[in-house]
Order: sequence, then C-alpha cells, then structure tokens
Amino acid sequence: MKFQKVLLATGVAVLAFASVAAAYTFSSNLTVGSTGAAVSALQNWLIGAGYSIPAIQSGAANPGYFGAQTQAAVKKYQAANGIPNTGFVGPLTRAALNAGSNVMTSGGTCPAGYTCTATAPVTTVTCPAGYTCTSNSTGTVTGGQTGITTPGVQGIMSVTQGPISVSTAYAGQSKVPILDARIQAQYSDLAVQSLQLDLGSSTSIYNYVYSKVYLIDPSTGNVLTSEPLNSSTVVQNGNNYAVGLSGFNFIVPKGTFKDIQVAVDLYPTILTQYLTTWYTNIDSQGIRSVDGAGVNQYGPLGGTGVNALAGFTTGFGQGMVVQQNLTLNASANVSLDAASPLVSSVPVTNLTTGQYLGLPVLVFDVNSQGDNLHLHNATVNITTSGQGSVTAAYLYQGSTPIMSASVVAGTNGQFTAVFNNIPDGTAGATIPINTTVPFTVKVDVSGLTAANSSQLVQASTTSTLTIYNSADSSVTINGTASGNQQTVLGQGLSFSLSGTPTITKVVASQDQSGNATDTYTATFNVVAQAVGTSVTFGLPGAAQPSFGTTSTGINLAQIYQNGAAISASSLPAGNTVGLDGSIIASYSAPTNTTISSNGLSFTLGINQSVTIPVTYSFSVKNPAANVFGVQIQGISTSAGTSTFMANQTQWRTSSI
Repeated sequence: MKFQKVLLATGVAVLAFASVAAAYTFSSNLTVGSTGAAVSALQNWLIGAGYSIPAIQSGAANPGYFGAQTQAAVKKYQAANGIPNTGFVGPLTRAALNAGSNVMTSGGTCPAGYTCTATAPVTTVTCPAGYTCTSNSTGTVTGGQTGITTPGVQGIMSVTQGPISVSTAYAGQSKVPILDARIQAQYSDLAVQSLQLDLGSSTSIYNYVYSKVYLIDPSTGNVLTSEPLNSSTVVQNGNNYAVGLSGFNFIVPKGTFKDIQVAVDLYPTILTQYLTTWYTNIDSQGIRSVDGAGVNQYGPLGGTGVNALAGFTTGFGQGMVVQQNLTLNASANVSLDAASPLVSSVPVTNLTTGQYLGLPVLVFDVNSQGDNLHLHNATVNITTSGQGSVTAAYLYQGSTPIMSASVVAGTNGQFTAVFNNIPDGTAGATIPINTTVPFTVKVDVSGLTAANSSQLVQASTTSTLTIYNSADSSVTINGTASGNQQTVLGQGLSFSLSGTPTITKVVASQDQSGNATDTYTATFNVVAQAVGTSVTFGLPGAAQPSFGTTSTGINLAQIYQNGAAISASSLPAGNTVGLDGSIIASYSAPTNTTISSNGLSFTLGINQSVTIPVTYSFSVKNPAANVFGVQIQGISTSAGTSTFMANQTQWRTSSI
C-alpha cells in the first residue's frame, strides 16, 4: 500500500485507514548500531511495506540489528512519505510508523505523510506538530509540509550565541531565558529538530534550582518543546549532566537566521547555598537540523565554553545569577510627581466661610520593584504659616479616594496627617509590579477672612511611609517627596500664569564698528484675581509700576544669562540692557478694569479676575554664544508685593 503526502478530511472528519503490519508502538529513537525488538519490528514493518532489506529477506542476517541496509530502507520510506530522509528514526518517523501500523478509529488524527479517508463527522482535525495544513472548499485538509521549501538541496548550518535580556533569575519565576542560540541557514532551509543542553557537573542545578526547561521561539513566545528536570530526563554525559529537547520542527529559511531560546522554571524556594551563578552550555554539535537533502547538520562547531571551571570546553554558554524570590527583595521608590502643584497663590473657594476644602498640596509617586505592592501607611508632614488653620487631609489615587485623616498640630506651624493601616485591596492603594502610581494629598484650609488674609501650606512625605509586598511584609523604601508652597488668600491678590512664558530674539545688522545688537522680548500672560477687596495696579509710567525692574529694592524682573541670574551691570563690557540700562516692561489696563484719572494706574474690582499680557524687552550688543531668559520675581500692587514666584522656573522663559 502506497501513501501520498495529502491529508484528506472534510475539515471536520474522523479519520481511518488500514493496517499494513502487526501493531507495534515505536517509543524510542533508532539509528545505525541500535539493536533489539524495536529494530526487529522496524525491519519487519519496512519489508512488509515494500522497502527491501536484502540481507534479512535472504536469510543471510537475522532481524534485530540496525545496519546500512536498514538505514537505506528507512531513507526510502522517509523520502516516499515527505519526511526528511536522514535514515534516523526520530519523532517524525516514529509518529508516521506508529500511525501506519495501527487502524485509526473515531476521533483519530491523520498523520503527516498519509492518505486518510473520512468515515464520519467529528468536530476538529488536528494538524501534526511542525506541519502546515489548510482546508479547501471540497472539504479536504491539505498540507503535511515540514516547512522545507528547498527539497533536494544540501545546506550549511551556522550556530552562534544570541542575546538574552536578563542576567538574574529569581526563585519561583517561570520561563526565564538563560541561553539563546542564533541559527543561520545557508543554501537550504533547515528544520531544527533537537537540542542538547549541558547543565554542568553538579546535580544540584536540576535538583534544587531549575525544575523545568523549555525551548521557546522568542519571535512569537511559542513553546516548541519542554522537559521536566529530574533523574529520569537528565543523563550523565562524561563529567557533566545533560538534557535533550526534541519532538519539534523549527524552520529556518535559507539565507536567514532565527533564534531559539532555552528558558527555565525555578523552584519556588531555593536554599541559600544554591543562590549563586549557575552556568549552562550548548556543547559543540549540540543542535541538530535537517536540510532539504535530508542531511543532518550539527552546530555549534568548536569554540570555548563560557566557564572552564564549570567543565565546559566547547560550544557556548552563559551564567545566570540566581537570587531569592523577588517578593523578599521587593522595594519601592518614592519621588515627586511632575503633576504636583507648583508654587502658587489661590483664593479661598468660599469667601463667606473663608475656606478652601480639598486643596491639592502634593502629588507623590510610588514605583514598585520586584512585586505587587500596596500602600499601608502614609505619614505626611504639613508646614503652615500665617492665619487660618489646616483641619483635615485626604489621600487619593487619581480620582479615587483612599483614606482621610485628621491633622495633628505640632510646634512652629508643623502639622502631621497619618493615613494609617490602609487595608490590602483598598481601591487605589495597589502598586502593580514594575509600575509607578501617583498619590495625591489634599487638605482643608479654613478661617481665612479679611482679617485673617493668608495661609501658607506646604506638604511632604517622610521616611515613615510603610509599603507592603504581596506577602504583607514591609519593603525597603527609597526617596521622599516634598511639595511646593501654596498661598491661600482670604483677602488680597492671587496670581497665576496662563500658558508658558515665551521669548523671541531679533538680530539687528552690524553697525559701522562691527557690533551686532540682539533685541529680546519675553511675554507672560499673568492671571490676577482680587480676593475680598479691590486692587490697584501701577502702569509703566507710574512712580511704582506693578511690573517693572525693582520695587523698594526687590528685583521684580530678572535677566538670566546661561541659566544664571545676572544684573544689567553683570553683562559683558560694551553690552547695553534696554535703552536705559534696564529691562523695559510693557503692559496696559485690561478691559473690565477702571483706569485712574491721570492714566497711571487701573483698579481690579473685588472678586474679579483678568489676564494681563506683560512683555519685557532688552537689547544686548555682541551676545556671542551667550543665551538669555527672563524671570518674574515679584508683582507690586496696592495689596502689597507678591514674591512667591521668585526663582520658580514656571515663571521663567526658556533661554535663547
């Protein structure tokens, strides 16, 4: 009976075919030199199927020894049935022999290399591992290709060491890559079918450290094959111990390379004496593939092992540092979040009661390393000055409230809010492994009336944060976070910026002496709100303009040269800042304000707000490679001089 390389089915069919010999299950690989009952069964099967073994058929030799004639018969059988004709009876050949020597019944799967006739419908047809099968409109599953597209072409296999992304493995981890083999195919496609992993000279590596080994396609993450590591699967090979991985068919197209990775599972608990560096190796000719001509190719060739002390002398390998379970080594990093409030002044949200409830004062980040963590305790220090009081604090993750806390008064304006015993599982308190979660602290400020006009609030975390790992044990915490000062006004003038300050430069042509003059213009959109009272601003022509150079000795605007604050006199010799040696401020009275009779000031009505575009300009001769920026340091009005923005970068332009 002759078989064809076609799988016939309805796409949902039970498969059956006739026996060609007495039933025998081939369970071990066979090759030249093999002996025993399995070899006898193989020879009888081949002769019965029409593949000649003359010495046995003539009686010159008895069955049971795998010689050259048996190998030749195996090659013919493999070639006729679409199996790489290597003469080696491996997993693919055994699967075909086992399927061809038994009658398939309901629910069976047609093996590659055979014609199978459907007898009854079933729900699925499984394509053999390593093969590609497709269904067509006539209800036939076709395929059975090993993936080799270069039949009859002999190839060359080159094996080198590829990269892996980790150098440390932890107890309890699964599928940790420990070695990468980069396989290059020349002239022919290659079907990689086996790999031998050298585990070194100590049995401890598989008894106490690695529990299972995998072969993985890193491009897809698919597991090609796997083996548990124990005394049944690991064999002694000279002075070392090795495990074989087979039963897969990994195709490397000609002219390309592909990686395969060796990965391992680690025991959940590893004793301290085994927490060290463990080496594994792929020895010379430890990888076998088959080319289009059916010839076995082996690699890597020669080379020096990763560690002669581990007993590796050829091929390549790598060491992996094994450490205790990550849960026990988990840690947390605390830092200030970029969204934490900048230095600012804000009015109370309720002028009648003089309150600002839920004032954001701090956003801090917690970054988890090594485990899923959860915030258990958070102690926040709150520094205050001025009038009014801070009465309560709240902890949020995003918009999710986690816990509230009373604010306990200390000395010299120091208060403490303790968010204590946050249960595991509380919404928002979890920090998933290797992620960063922001937490927001808000406070209630009260008692700010016209008589008690302002309250300064600043919050920070301390080292008394407690963060638990998944086993509810405390982890090491690195870092703290300190928020910026918030000025809350019951009466006065609050300021903020709309958008980001900008600066431009115009380069003038050179004069007759060869001097070039650059003119810089910085623009700020200042938002002002009069809280509980009306406020008067001085215009540029006034004795004391609100936006100017100085106010009673205070620099209201500052030039920055190369990132450092300077005065006009600090500029290089021959440079001139502005027409009068200073920064020129330009702004005008916004709409919805009242201009004074002399036109030198304007008044912002009680509880009104406006945006005031302010520009500062100055000129510099021969700036060379220097760059310049402008900072607002203060604003002077009838309500006093506000300087909370001094040296705060959000009130500074970039430098050009």
